[in-house]
Amino acid sequence: MYFKFDEEMAILAEILGNGRTFLQLWCVGITAVILIWGLRGRTRSRFRGATVWPLLGVLPSLLFNRRHLYNWVTHLVVVNGGTFRLPGPWKCRVFTADPANIEYLLKTRYANFGKGEIFKDSFRLMFGDSILAQDGESFKRLSVPIAKAFSSPAFRDGMVVGLPAVMQQNLLPIFTHACEKAAIIDLQDVFHRLACHNAWLFGAGVELDCLKPSLPKFPFIEAFGEATQSIMFRLLMHPFCWKILFERRFLKAKDFVYGFSIQQWCSRGCSPVSDIASAFLEYEGERGRLYSDKRKYELLVNLIFAGKDSITAGLTWFFWLVAKHPLVEAHILAELRQIVKQRQSPDDQNPFSFSFEEIKEMDYLHSAVTESLRLYPPVPIESTVSAEDDVLPDGTPVEKGAQVFYSIYSSGRLESVWGEDCVEFKPERWMKNGRFVRQSDSKFVVFNGGPRRCTGMEFAYWQMKWAAASVLIRYSIKMVDKHPVIPKYGLSLFMKYGLLATVHQREIVDGESSK
Repeated sequence: MYFKFDEEMAILAEILGNGRTFLQLWCVGITAVILIWGLRGRTRSRFRGATVWPLLGVLPSLLFNRRHLYNWVTHLVVVNGGTFRLPGPWKCRVFTADPANIEYLLKTRYANFGKGEIFKDSFRLMFGDSILAQDGESFKRLSVPIAKAFSSPAFRDGMVVGLPAVMQQNLLPIFTHACEKAAIIDLQDVFHRLACHNAWLFGAGVELDCLKPSLPKFPFIEAFGEATQSIMFRLLMHPFCWKILFERRFLKAKDFVYGFSIQQWCSRGCSPVSDIASAFLEYEGERGRLYSDKRKYELLVNLIFAGKDSITAGLTWFFWLVAKHPLVEAHILAELRQIVKQRQSPDDQNPFSFSFEEIKEMDYLHSAVTESLRLYPPVPIESTVSAEDDVLPDGTPVEKGAQVFYSIYSSGRLESVWGEDCVEFKPERWMKNGRFVRQSDSKFVVFNGGPRRCTGMEFAYWQMKWAAASVLIRYSIKMVDKHPVIPKYGLSLFMKYGLLATVHQREIVDGESSK
């Protein structure tokens, strides 16, 4: 059910190809003029790295580079000194990966840089007036109860019990089944199911039946993906064109998502954990802010989206990188085995089940996950809109109403920030004296910063570390040869063709797992 870019371009070409002959000839003539003009040279501008065509701007270059779009944007950022103003017939658009500019957007001048009406209108189609479609004081007010829910002892206690149970009872049987059957599995699909299960469990107190070892189709995940993908297209094109090309498919997917969510919410029993939605509604109710059923379901879908895609993308790219770097894998395994060794009372029945305190001790694994997020952030690019004229710290002018994109993908690949080895997967860059060391939010902007800093950051790390530790100490994961690994253009940085792999049991030597 997911959109395919080439299919949508074919649909668009078919629509445009139904014009009359004279209109087609007119278009050919205009195209010829543009090509001749463009071949005479690039327009005079501070912008470097791509040809700027009359009328079309850099659209031809964008289409030509669409298969490696994020690397192309990174190239443009680098050759233009960290920031560039995108020429074109539209209102000015600024792209930046400069840490000082990012801090200015997210913290120093946060009040001047909101999400913009196009973004908010697009997200309201799916999420209503929930936190994703808010900024300023409205965002701050809605974020407070969510932050309180994440930091509450009840949620922490539920997580400490719930996450290892999910790994043991739901995730690991999938890998065991694949290992016993010598089957090829799509790791992205597996981690998407895990993330969806956890988002529902800890977000709404509902346990989904989506993590069966046989991995049957789960329509909710497909419908959610199609709905959010169509929102991305809504951000890129005129609403009229979007209505023609995407609205019907979007509404069908959205109706399925909401129908499923309503059914799950209404039929849920006693929640096994303290969930975010219930805590949020209780907090709001105590302050006299009551929510209609419609707003409750919008909140629910908002929480599922916020908690699902980041874990999926984060774990998928992490396992791919670890499989490509056996020395990193060896360091992770050494850390895990050392933790098992030093237990005063080892669990003979399940020696490789980790506790919350043990997960906290995994500094090298934490560094490896963070390094993976630096290179492949789950949200590759974000945008804001300037409410008033402004000037970024590097001197780039920003007019009122201008859209400013900060490329999180590019910010992790700047040699001026991360050094000459910036494109290498090197967890050691996060370690000092054997311990993990954090970087500033403006430098490592994966979880945003300022008032919009992700309130679920720690919970995301717990999920990824627990899953990685539980799988890697038991199984060796091998990628399928020649399987293409290509980022998919969308709101989240998924792999276009998934991640196919085989699972192999690690040998047990003297009570320890080993390759």
